Amino acid sequence: MGLPKGVADILPLTPAQQGMLFHTVGEAALGGQYVAVISCALNGPLDPNRFKRAFKAMLAGRDALRAGFVWEGVKQPVQAVREEINLPWTELDWSGVRNVDQRWDDLLRLEQIRRFDLKKPPLMAVTLIKLSDSAWRLVWTAHHLISDGWSTRVALQDVCASYRNPNAVRDQAPSFKSYLIWRRNQKNLTNREFWTDQFSGLTEPSTLQTTATNPEGVLQERRAEELGHELMSSIENLARQLKVTSNVILSAAWGLTLRRLLQQDDVVFGTTTAGRPPEIPGIAKAIGAFVNTLPVRCKIDPAQPVENFLLDHARSDLARRKHEYASLAEVQSCAPFASGTPLFDTLFVNEGLAQLNMDLGDVDMTSLKTTQFSNYPLTLLVTPKDRLTVELYHDPSRLSSEDVESVIADYKDILSAITNDPKVAVKNLLRQAQNAMKPSPEPDSEDVIERFLNCARNSPQAAAISDGEATLTYEELSLGARKIAQALVDAGVKTTDIVPVALPRGAEAISAFLGVMMSGAAYVPLDLDYPSERISQVLNAIEARHVVTDQIGRTKLPETGAHHVLLNSLGNPMDSVDVRRGERAYVMFTSGSQSLPKGVEITRRGLALSTTARDTYYKGRPSVFLLLSSLAFDSSVAGIYWTLCSGGQLVIAPRRAEQEPLKLGRLISHHRVTHTLCLPGLAQALFSAVPSHDLESLRTVITAGEPLHPAIVRQFRTVLPGRRLVNEYGPTEATVWCTAYDATSHVEDADIPIGSAIPGTWVGVVDADDCPVSAGKIGEIVVAGRTVARGYLNNAIQTQERFFHTGLKDIQAYRTGDLGIADASGHITFLGRKDSQVKIRGHRIELSEIETAASTVTPNQPVAAVVLDQAGSKSIGIAVEGRADEALCQTVRGHIEATLPSPFHPNLVVNIERFPQLPNGKTDLKKLAQMVSDVRQVQLGNPPEGELEGLLAELFSDVLRTACTTRDANFFDMGGDSLTTIAAYAKGQEMGLEFEPTDLFSCPTVAELAKRITDRMTNVTFSENDSTMQVSNPGPGKNTVVIAHCSVQFSRYMARSLGPDYSVVLIRSHRTLGMDIPVGKTFDDLAADAKSYLGQSENTGPIVLCGYSAGCPLVMELAQQLGHDRVKGLVLLDPPIKMVGEEPKLQPIFFRTYKRWRYLFRNFKRKAKAKHTLPATMAALHEQPDSIDLHIEAVEISHGLAISDFRVPRLDQPAHVFLTPGNPSLATGDVLDTHLRRKTCHMLEMKHEELMQRPDAFLNIATALKDLLDQGPPGSG
Repeated sequence: MGLPKGVADILPLTPAQQGMLFHTVGEAALGGQYVAVISCALNGPLDPNRFKRAFKAMLAGRDALRAGFVWEGVKQPVQAVREEINLPWTELDWSGVRNVDQRWDDLLRLEQIRRFDLKKPPLMAVTLIKLSDSAWRLVWTAHHLISDGWSTRVALQDVCASYRNPNAVRDQAPSFKSYLIWRRNQKNLTNREFWTDQFSGLTEPSTLQTTATNPEGVLQERRAEELGHELMSSIENLARQLKVTSNVILSAAWGLTLRRLLQQDDVVFGTTTAGRPPEIPGIAKAIGAFVNTLPVRCKIDPAQPVENFLLDHARSDLARRKHEYASLAEVQSCAPFASGTPLFDTLFVNEGLAQLNMDLGDVDMTSLKTTQFSNYPLTLLVTPKDRLTVELYHDPSRLSSEDVESVIADYKDILSAITNDPKVAVKNLLRQAQNAMKPSPEPDSEDVIERFLNCARNSPQAAAISDGEATLTYEELSLGARKIAQALVDAGVKTTDIVPVALPRGAEAISAFLGVMMSGAAYVPLDLDYPSERISQVLNAIEARHVVTDQIGRTKLPETGAHHVLLNSLGNPMDSVDVRRGERAYVMFTSGSQSLPKGVEITRRGLALSTTARDTYYKGRPSVFLLLSSLAFDSSVAGIYWTLCSGGQLVIAPRRAEQEPLKLGRLISHHRVTHTLCLPGLAQALFSAVPSHDLESLRTVITAGEPLHPAIVRQFRTVLPGRRLVNEYGPTEATVWCTAYDATSHVEDADIPIGSAIPGTWVGVVDADDCPVSAGKIGEIVVAGRTVARGYLNNAIQTQERFFHTGLKDIQAYRTGDLGIADASGHITFLGRKDSQVKIRGHRIELSEIETAASTVTPNQPVAAVVLDQAGSKSIGIAVEGRADEALCQTVRGHIEATLPSPFHPNLVVNIERFPQLPNGKTDLKKLAQMVSDVRQVQLGNPPEGELEGLLAELFSDVLRTACTTRDANFFDMGGDSLTTIAAYAKGQEMGLEFEPTDLFSCPTVAELAKRITDRMTNVTFSENDSTMQVSNPGPGKNTVVIAHCSVQFSRYMARSLGPDYSVVLIRSHRTLGMDIPVGKTFDDLAADAKSYLGQSENTGPIVLCGYSAGCPLVMELAQQLGHDRVKGLVLLDPPIKMVGEEPKLQPIFFRTYKRWRYLFRNFKRKAKAKHTLPATMAALHEQPDSIDLHIEAVEISHGLAISDFRVPRLDQPAHVFLTPGNPSLATGDVLDTHLRRKTCHMLEMKHEELMQRPDAFLNIATALKDLLDQGPPGSG
């Protein structure tokens, strides 16, 4: 079969061409992809016609440049080489033009985004610009599908030769076809065994995180910098010394730069290879797309000397050269990642090509430059000539300009450090940056025991601590603490001892903490509700010689041989002058990665500084502090010592107080609490569930332990305006806190920062070498200062891993393992963990500790712990590999609950028949977590029965953000926890469902909770006459509330709030899908319908009418039809505005003339418009009967027409009118102001729709309804 007319050849594509074609076609909307722009100045008497002929001659002799590409209608894409072709040639005359440089720059920018039609060769264009007879400029734009950087230089050399001597006979260079034939004859160009070995042990791709917002229309930016002759000379000298190429040093430095940028010790980047096989004679003179991109892996040992790393890199580079013709797509498939996962997205290009002779005779070619569009978001192009030049091409949507500046600076600094001292360890290349970890000046601090004793001396009768059992004065608390201290000293305690305190949550435990420190020892708080195995682990770790406890506590402690100091057998108190001071204050145990808890050793000096820093930061001291956290949790330290060192009162909330928010609110109100610290989720629950008047004493709320969300801040400002909300952060190892951010005025929806360093500390974001990174870069959060712990008790290995000396005297630093990013002002935002540790309700959890516990009962089956995240609420799931075995899952759950504290307990234990695997053979934990989550959502069982169970299923779904489809669905198995029980309670209040958060613990399923609610609803019944009207507590003669167009939740709340003695009738809104659309109906018609429904019910007693929005004119008309002797009063919720009155004479003249005429004219226009819009909407609804939007649109038009015809009647019954901001319907002189003769106005600071959602609105409205119901018979007023 012959070739098509005009086609000289049809050739296959190289793998690199296939990749470029795929991306260019797939992202056709983006201009400039794989386009190179070559530009230069031509000085001399250039002959443009002769120059054009030289270009055409070059084009005619090169098959690659005459190729167009075909990919549609063929099995594989091909390139069709044309016999002849027209060269796109443009000549511009800029002689005498002003602003030449600006026009030149604009032209280059336009050329850079040029879109070529890939099917129509040539994929190039030439523009020649005349500035004068002896000054010209050239722009040659070409697509990389037909030419690479080497080839463009060869092509320009051909053009120069043809220009000088058009008739000369030149040596025949190899065609691009000859290269394709060579490729076809090679075997195994992609050696999968080699590349698989190259990627062995690689655990993650090397891809950038997005750190910028893309400027509109900007796809790529370029930043160039000359690094100088001296640096290039140093690189060449080091290369000779090590017997490597300069490219080895330049590319290795790029690997080290990426290590700092990506925070990975194992990085992969792409690099270009010439792709010209020396077996083809004259290949250096060939033109075509020879260049290939292949991955370079830098496996970096931070402790390795740089010169050894360079030699390893050189050996790897040499081995890779034998495989430089491999297909990138095939190579990437050898990586141990899921198919389609990019291996890398940065590129290193060395443009150190040999200089070719560009001789145009009497015309000089100068300023030759190539700019190009990289398809990678970050490309470094180095030109290692006499002076080293670097160009950075970057996608501004992936990297900010600050990031780019930082990358270039890092590359330069790393090259300088390498050449300066190649024997230095990699991690110390930029070690001078560590000197930046200098804490801010420390405030003068006094030991916490001295401060407490001073308070006891100065205010002995002041209340110090309340725990629900009793309130102790400072004198009493001091006496008790000193008795414990003396008992310990008498028992032989040393200042080096660690003394466990095994006492219930309360004042006696705090007294023991103080007493242990007075003895000079350090205390360890023991939570006696922890499993006995956990308590044993702690006691064994500290080798306790003494334990402070009571008669009950001693029965819960394992036998260790320790001496028990019992509170009921104490002797005389220690004298204040004999108080001893040891080095340590306390040891707090946290989750450990070796299946054992880690003991964090906090110093007395660190505790003193941490406490004093609170005085400085908060510029005041707490009068009354509510302590909510466990005493075995380090956040309790903040409240205990800040309060007791300031002379304030510490109020210890009962255990699980958060489960009864109303009682907690009353506790806050009773003690006039001014300060508290809690998880953000608990703060949100308090703001939602506790009446605001119970919280009014609060002055400062501190959140910590989990990210604080903007919605909570907005809620805080609404509930507690003018108060302070502070977001704190700090690991146990930093003595509770190390940063703080005042979030009170935070108005953005972006993540809320954890703030900046507290007084006396340094907190920053560092790279893998503990070097601070610049603003906007992600790294590990490190804290330095004297508040940093000594280390981990008897655990030198983990202490060495996490703690290090800064080089400053007595200043230690701690690597938190948390990722963060700092802004220009120094405020840090928390971004998560860099390891497998997680936080559940503020508690640090090592998943490996849970897996170890589970494996003891499943020794032959793999077990994995995963984090399940639903709507921001994290819980733990356990997956056991194997077929479904409910008994085994229960055994695993039981063992974990028996051996680990409650924060470690899984919400779900399931069987997964086969764990998903990554290509490297490891478990794909991300996919496994999704599989576990999917299992949770496959709920087998019967659907909810009845309306109440249906509402509870809806509530579970809404709060837990996962479908609840059965009556046996368990709140906690679905992802609920103690905090979400409060969210469920608050949502239940909105829906009118009466239950307490504690009910969910005893009745966690839909069916059980429904029964609990039903049992409490004696004599409260619900029924439905039809879909239009719902009746609660029906009965003849009862006072009745008729509610129009309100939500079901609203009506049920009113029914339960008013109680079984009152009947509540809901006339449902027409906006509800399934309800009839009131086309053509007036409010007179709608009120007549409602009156008819009421006549069919048992409700014959007096009536109070309540309407919301368009329901207001309905109940006003209904009041007229029912009569004054039947209606006791009305409640109107945000009535419509601009209505017309039935008796204009009641209004002032301005309102009954000008205003009335305006309203009537407005109504006329509304009707005229509706003649067209309503039929169109109804027709569309006929086509889409399930469309909620169309249904509501039709209802709103119909209601608007009804309002236009409605005339507000004079109503003499009492009326309560609730208005939201912006509703002027009760303006003086307007219709409602004059026609409602006995009205009371209530302003509610909320949105219109929140009247049907917020519990505080419900409460106010219920009060108004009760007020009307309690009045005398209708007409008696």
